[in-house]
Amino acid sequence: MSTSTIRLRVRYGETDQMGRAHHSHYLLWCEEGRTQWLRERGVSYAELEADGVLLPVSRVAVAYREAAGYEEEIEVVTRLEEVRSRSVTFGYRVRRASDGATLAEARTELVCMDRSGRVRRLSESLRELLSEAVVEGRTRSGDGR
Repeated sequence: MSTSTIRLRVRYGETDQMGRAHHSHYLLWCEEGRTQWLRERGVSYAELEADGVLLPVSRVAVAYREAAGYEEEIEVVTRLEEVRSRSVTFGYRVRRASDGATLAEARTELVCMDRSGRVRRLSESLRELLSEAVVEGRTRSGDGR
C-alpha cells in the first residue's frame, strides 16, 4: 500500500472559459490525494494539528501534460517519496480515468512546524510510520513510483 488513488470528477467551477480545468485546481486535487494517503495509514491532519504539529507546503512543482475537461473523471495517484528529519516529499500523478493518460505530475515538500511557526523535527513515531511507507514503495516497484 505504498500509493493511494482517489477518483474525482472535474466540476464546472474548476474550469476556465475553455472548459478545461484551471491549473490551480491540480494542486487542490493533490492535497486531497495526500490527505487520503495519510488517512489510509491512520494519520489525520486534524489530530496532528491538535497535537501542535503543522505540515505546510514549502515547495511545489507541477508539470502539466494534458488538460482535464469539465465532467471528466480523473484519478490522483499519491506516493510518499522522501522522509527527512523535518520534512516529507510527496509525488503525484493526475491521470484521466478513462484511458490512464497522464494529465500532470507533481511534487510537494511539506515542512514540519509548531504553532509558533518554528521548524521542528517530525515525531519519532510519525517518522517511522512514514519511512516504512517509503521503503515499502521502493521494494514493490524498485523506485517508489
